[in-house]
This record gives sequence, structure tokens and C-alpha cells, in this order.
Amino acid sequence: MPVSENAHQLNLTWPLVAMGLILMANAFFVAVEFALVTARRTRLEQAATQGSASARLMLRMLEDPERAIAAAQVGITAASILLGIVAEEPLTELLAPLLTPTLGRFVNEAAAAGISGVFVLLILSFFHMVVGEQTPKIVTIRYPERAGQLTAYPMHIFARVTAPFVWIVNNTTALVLRLLGVRGTTGAHSTIASIEELKAIVRQSGKVGLLEEEAQEMVYRVFDFGERVVREVMIPRTNIIGIESGATVRELLYIFKNHRYSRFPVYRDDLDHIVGVLSIKRLLARLADDPDILSRRIEELDMIREPMMVPESRLISDLFAEMRATQTPLAIVIDEFGGTAGLVTIGELVEEVMGQISEEWSTQPLMRQIAENVFEVDAQMDVDEVNERLGLRLPVSDEYETIAGLILYQLRRIPIAGQEIIAAGYKIRVLELDGPKITKVRIEATGPRLPLVS
Repeated sequence: MPVSENAHQLNLTWPLVAMGLILMANAFFVAVEFALVTARRTRLEQAATQGSASARLMLRMLEDPERAIAAAQVGITAASILLGIVAEEPLTELLAPLLTPTLGRFVNEAAAAGISGVFVLLILSFFHMVVGEQTPKIVTIRYPERAGQLTAYPMHIFARVTAPFVWIVNNTTALVLRLLGVRGTTGAHSTIASIEELKAIVRQSGKVGLLEEEAQEMVYRVFDFGERVVREVMIPRTNIIGIESGATVRELLYIFKNHRYSRFPVYRDDLDHIVGVLSIKRLLARLADDPDILSRRIEELDMIREPMMVPESRLISDLFAEMRATQTPLAIVIDEFGGTAGLVTIGELVEEVMGQISEEWSTQPLMRQIAENVFEVDAQMDVDEVNERLGLRLPVSDEYETIAGLILYQLRRIPIAGQEIIAAGYKIRVLELDGPKITKVRIEATGPRLPLVS
């Protein structure tokens, strides 16, 4: 083989080797960027506690991810530019002799050379996307913590070397963002997941079988717990069973016989003037020691506990914390005019996370299936809860919360027993009323078969 031919092959070999190294460098920086975005702190912290120095270094970089990501972007940009400079000419020299003669049959020599150059760019771009971009992205997304630990040390060194240039890039970016009216961090990546992102993770975990449906619903309720207010979960005023302060113990026990609650609000004149809360457990203990109190008035017994008063707009998460801290099982909800809007118990708040819990003395279920696709439901139940438990799609609105509210919203008047409405393809019939209050309805679905009530 002639010396000139060997020299020519050698001249092509080194640029091609350099091209491979640059593609690997590009892949490295892409892996770093995606590791910084997708690596979970909890797993890195676990590895760090087990003695992994690279995990500790990765956690340090995650304390200021914008700086590390900017350094990775510098590396990606530099590698891409170098790839074009180093690889285009030798690839053209290598492929042009193969492409130009074939293309020369159809076009002139100058056009053939131009088309060959385009083919070279396409081939170069293909390798850049596959080797330098897509492959490291996919691998890092699948193994983010491992990729982060493998790249932590060399990336740390690169970030320190390029720190001055990265500082210029970050500050220039911040200036451009300010000129555009964008405030806040210059980094586009966040290592803290939003509530919606966490819900998406839970949903995906359920799809792949890592979480049962009941566990998913409980997690969703935990997320919603911090956002809901007392107005949404309280027992409304119309459902409050209270006792007048001048009533006797015998009268209270008669009420207790029909309404097996553990505590009763005690009021003077009406429910807008609640003076306290009485525990049935304490009363029965007192009655066992002194049967003569049956004829005494409740206000004479010195057993009424001062009520906790809360506004309708209070977050239930805050209220739950206070009720636990003060060991207060029941709170009175006050509206903006100072009247009684309802009450809330700590049991109601627990149900917001755990789901519906049957009352100890409950004899009437809140809902029951009486035929295929036909249900009898307590009209005071929230539409959202009925939809969730029965798999329905009854319309929801800010204008109402309960099934009774839905009926009143559609009719715009107080219904009579037997009256029906149609809502989103469901026939809802009013079965029972207590005065103007709708107490029981029948829901008949005209769509596919529904699940039994759980």
C-alpha cells in the first residue's frame, strides 16, 4: 500500500475518533442535565447515608441545580459546535467519493457535490441525535440516581473549571428575562414536585399495580385535605340536633334515643346562640351515680363545655391540628353574620382522609342499591362523594354541593315527593322530605351497569 494512501487513512482516522469522543462528551452532558432534573432526593439521601460520596456530591449540586444545569448546557453547546467543526470535513471526504459518482448520473458535478454535503449533514445529525441525545436521555430517565452518581465527580470538576463562563451565562439570562418581564429564578427546572405532579405519580403507580385503588383514593384525599375549607365538610345548620339549655336530662335522653350522637350542642333560645357542648358519655356516668338528676335542667349540671367557634372559611387542615392539640371533638361553624352555619366534628375531618366511616349506632345506610342501576341516596350527601362511591357522573357546580342542592338548582323551587329531574342522563326522584328539606332521593342510571355500593 502506498505511503500516501496510508497517510490519507490516518488523516481520516483521527477526526473520526475525535467525532466519537465528542459524541460521548455530548451524551455525558445530556445525562448530567436529565439526572439533575429527574433524580429523586430521597434515594440520593438514602445512598448518601450508606456512604456514597458521589451521592453526597450530587445532593450538593441539587442545592443549586440552575448552576449545574447551566454548566451542562455549556458542555452540550460546546460539544455540538466541535462536532460540526471536527467531523464535517472528514465525513465529506470519506463519503463524497461514494456519493458523487452515483449522483453524477442525474445532476452535474457541482450539484452532486452539494447534495453529498447535505447527506453528510443528515448522517452527522442522525448520529448526534441517537448517540448524543436520545440514548443518554432514555437511560438517565430510567436510572436517574445511578446516572447522577456516575457523572457527579467529572461534572463537578467541569462546573468548577467553567464557573466564570457559567456565571456570565446565568446573569445574562437573568437580564434578558427581566427585560421580558419574567421574574424569579433563571432556572427552568424544579426539583420539587407540585401537588398535580404527585397525583400523576400516584395515578401511574396505580396503573402499574404498585398501589391499590383504595390506597390511591386515600392519597388523593390527603392532597385535597390541605386545600379544603370548613364550609365544604361541615354538618349544615339544618341537620344539627341540639338541646335547649333549659331542657331536663330526661328530655335530652329522649332526643338521644332517636339521635345517637356522642355530643350535643346546647343552645339558648335558638341555634344562633349556642352556649356549649354536652358529652353524653359524661352525662350517663353522672346519671349512674345520681339518678335524681333526670328532672334537673341541663344548665344546672355544670357539665356544659365551652364551644370552639370557627369561621366557614378556615382550612380543615388547620382546624384538625387545633382540635387535636386542644382535644376538642366538636366545633361550631359561624357564618359571616355571626350566626350558626353548622358544626364539624373531628370524626368528620378524619373521614376526609380515611373515607366514610359507619356510625356506631347507624341503622340507615347513606346509600343502598335497590335494583340494577337504581340507588336510594341520602339527599344531603355531597355530589362528589356520590359520584365517587357509585361511579356516576352527576354534574358538579360551585352553585351547590349536595344532591338536594342539585335538585333545587335545577327546579328553582321546593319540590314535592315524587317529583323528578334529569341530570346528565340520570333520573333523580325525590322520595322523602322533612318540611322543605329533601332527605332521600332515588337515582336511576340509564347508562352502563354500575358497581355495587362498597
